Amino acid sequence: MPWFVVDDNAHSHPKLIAAGNAALGLWLRAGSYAAQHLTDGIVPGVVAKMYGSKPQIAKLLAVGLWHEAGHTCPHPKCKQPAPGDYYMHDYLAPYNPSRAEVTEKRERAAEKKRSYRERQTGPQSGRSGRPAPAEDAPPPRRPSRPAGGPIPEDWQPTDEDVQAAQLARADAGLQQLTPQQIAVVTRKFVRRQLDDQVQAAAWGGRWQQWAENERTEQQPAPGGVVVQFGAMSKSQQQRAGLDRLRDRMSGGTAS
Repeated sequence: MPWFVVDDNAHSHPKLIAAGNAALGLWLRAGSYAAQHLTDGIVPGVVAKMYGSKPQIAKLLAVGLWHEAGHTCPHPKCKQPAPGDYYMHDYLAPYNPSRAEVTEKRERAAEKKRSYRERQTGPQSGRSGRPAPAEDAPPPRRPSRPAGGPIPEDWQPTDEDVQAAQLARADAGLQQLTPQQIAVVTRKFVRRQLDDQVQAAAWGGRWQQWAENERTEQQPAPGGVVVQFGAMSKSQQQRAGLDRLRDRMSGGTAS
């Protein structure tokens, strides 16, 4: 699997410094996606929104690490992405191979293996007289991805979904969600998707936006307890009544 290659001096690049850690994380994850799927530096919009937040995308565009449709970057290898997609600036020069280069390298490797097998066993029969093994069959086609469907009632976000939502909340100056709040947010999210009869092939990106916009009540200070004035449990009311009765009895005895 191809790897997204970063210059050894990238840590000191002004654009990366200006982007900040959160946006830099999105840049690296999108680079790995582009290398794995041989997109030649194109980042689909749905992938960008699934991996990161709107502020992170805006930051990468602002510092020039990403380009959107209609950009005017003078670099000859910076392609024009489709509307809604993004292009990683300077992706193909000079470290990351193109899709054509990777495909050609794989074909050369496969031809080298075929030639080696023929030299070892002969084109018609092996050393034992048995027919030579047939050429490797092409890999089975991957099943097509379903167009979409309703969300499962027991759906849960992945660790990556939670991390992306927490980073987006941090960028927006919002409190981090506790595990209990994440569970509540997820239940509300699933219920809303079912009530609205929403259908989709993936739910992580939708959940991240939902969790990013969740507003939480202010948490009490460590060790503190928040008690609403005038709100007492039944047992507390009984204890308070006994205390008042003792006070009256003590006052009667004294008189």
